[in-house]
Amino acid sequence: MSQDIYTNFFLPIEHIDGIGSISAKKLQQKGYHCIGDLLFHLPKSWIDDRNITAISALLPKQPARIKGIVEQRRSSGYGRKATVHITLVDEAGAAIHLSFFHANYMMSDARLTEGQSITVRGVADLWGNKWQMTHPEWSPIERFQAGWIPKYASLAGFSGKKIAGWIKNALQLMPNIIHSPLDEHLTQQPSLLKALQSIHLNEKFDPESKTIQEALTRLQLEELLVYLNLMQAQRKLAEIKTTPLPSSAQEELFIVSLPYLLTPAQSHVWKEISDDLASGKRMHRLLQGDVGAGKTWIAALGMVRCAAAHKQSAIMAPTEVLAQQHAATLTELLEPMGLKLALLTGNTKKRERNIILKQLLHGELDVLIGTHALLTKDVIFKDLALAMIDEQHRFGVEQRWALTNKAEAVHLLAMTATPIPRSLALALYGDMRLSLMQGLPKGRKLIETRVIAENRIPALSDAIERMLADHGRVYWIVPRIDENDDDTSVDERLVSLKQRFPQENILGLHGRMKAKEKLSTLQAFADGSCRILVSTTVVEVGVNVPEARVIVIEQADKYGLAQLHQLRGRVGRSSAQSYCMLIPSKQASKTALERLTLMINCHDGLLLAESDLERRGAGDAVGTRQSGEAGFRLIDPALDAKLIQSWHQDKILDNMCTIPEHMLHFWRPLAEEVD
Repeated sequence: MSQDIYTNFFLPIEHIDGIGSISAKKLQQKGYHCIGDLLFHLPKSWIDDRNITAISALLPKQPARIKGIVEQRRSSGYGRKATVHITLVDEAGAAIHLSFFHANYMMSDARLTEGQSITVRGVADLWGNKWQMTHPEWSPIERFQAGWIPKYASLAGFSGKKIAGWIKNALQLMPNIIHSPLDEHLTQQPSLLKALQSIHLNEKFDPESKTIQEALTRLQLEELLVYLNLMQAQRKLAEIKTTPLPSSAQEELFIVSLPYLLTPAQSHVWKEISDDLASGKRMHRLLQGDVGAGKTWIAALGMVRCAAAHKQSAIMAPTEVLAQQHAATLTELLEPMGLKLALLTGNTKKRERNIILKQLLHGELDVLIGTHALLTKDVIFKDLALAMIDEQHRFGVEQRWALTNKAEAVHLLAMTATPIPRSLALALYGDMRLSLMQGLPKGRKLIETRVIAENRIPALSDAIERMLADHGRVYWIVPRIDENDDDTSVDERLVSLKQRFPQENILGLHGRMKAKEKLSTLQAFADGSCRILVSTTVVEVGVNVPEARVIVIEQADKYGLAQLHQLRGRVGRSSAQSYCMLIPSKQASKTALERLTLMINCHDGLLLAESDLERRGAGDAVGTRQSGEAGFRLIDPALDAKLIQSWHQDKILDNMCTIPEHMLHFWRPLAEEVD
């Protein structure tokens, strides 16, 4: 009798052979709590290990597999820290020197005695005219199986090699009788278990082969169909009547009070939203506004509309920094209009929180601004009419809707600065109507964008010094990377910049920091006590520092154009000229460099996103995909647009029953936040 695969997915991660309580705790801190979490940690690439190279045919600094006979084994140094030296000779008589540090235990390994045949894989190099490898992988020749080796990103301090072993052990806990509830609907696809086995245990198939690509598609469909099923259910829930909210004189006064006239784009979008609010039907709308296009004013107009009808509104942001920023901006705009606002986050003091909750319940607050703290059960509105979700793609699907469940027939306005092509947005967010807002507010200049080589960083530093002298501030973005990668990390770039700018208080920011640390770091950058901020892409979300006039993005070819455009939008928030410096990696392909040059002359996020859909996709490794968008584990909307578009109206969705709760719990629609 078959069993539900999700029952096995939810087994605690300690059930995997080799993972003890200490290792489990480290993995849990990274969000890997159960076997299923680890099974969806997919390879970031595969190593072609099908061929054995003659030592005479080796190339310097290139990985290769060789075989030979151990001619000599000796050690240098003392104790466990001794280095073991092995001379290996192949059948043609060519020799190579192998070095293993801190490996004295190898001196007593019988498999490495002189005369034994072994195979070795590592990066070869020349020392003088002699070949050598440092700490290569090795095994007895009879243990070697030619094929493809999955390469995993390290995790929680554990190497990719160790992760690979644990994943193989996890698959042994998956009997062949288990199945996914979706297997019966996807009869032309491999089963979910078979797909996982194909990805993780692949030895004979090229990663670009039909077998591997079908397996990856099957994994993605498991997630995508769960998501689309939720969308379909929510679309039906949205179709209900509510009290009309007509325009008012107060609204007209507010528009007149703004420092600038609404742009044509703002006027157009506000008309669409205004018509929805006045229609008597519940609004479910996605406002897609380009970086800096003025979405906050639109949100404020909605709040004024609600207050004029003696109703309440709320806006939820994914981070405390962004919530505080909204509170400051909206208070400045709305308090002169007589609206009363409050900010509620996880760090709000208990006494202040109790006062806010009491005012909210009695209708003494018009607007509540906050983070996920707005979703707790004790947050009760007297009469909530409009819920707004900022940077909505940072929330799990159900979290986007949760605020509207605080009252009956609440209007929903989701907002994002992530440029998504219209066809893709309609597929991803099929429960919502779409409003597009493009163009910059008055007084803003286009950001001058350049692509420069890594060897130009010293000259760039000189230009940054001049910018600092002119009271500017600088973002320096490095990749969010695996611990074992060769790319520059936050800490490494911090060290080099502190050497170059010893007088500056340079700070680092990344996703592993605690919320209070992030907050204090961003506050230091905002108030000018820190003028150079080295960060991963966590600054992508809504940070507003008008004095920031330069953003440097390293390894820029590794990001999608839409994400680069969002990062670029961290500067250019004043009337002063701002700059975006894109530094591609040394390995960047010609195609990747061509993509980056589009950023120089194009400042339209939607056009860039469309271009990304056309240009990206072929040959992208699984582990380098930009997951996280829209709350996905495996789906990257930019790379998987065709998959999303081809399935979002498939008849399978009509035949599917409601997704079981345990499946929803496993996938990211229930996640509280997407980092």
